[in-house]
Amino acid sequence: MSTASLIRALDTATWVVAVFSLVLLFSGKLDNFWATACLIATAAPAIASWVIKDRNQSATKGDEPQ
Repeated sequence: MSTASLIRALDTATWVVAVFSLVLLFSGKLDNFWATACLIATAAPAIASWVIKDRNQSATKGDEPQ
């Protein structure tokens, strides 16, 4: 899987989980514990995508630490 398609999949997963979490939260299906779990599940692909983008950007600039 190429990096671009991986980033696209992670970005899509972030939005899907966020919308699903909001629907469950507003419908009253989630309590505080599960709302927190959904928040973490939403943040995980977003953070992974951000890290991959940052590493790709620094690799193309040549900003790798010595």
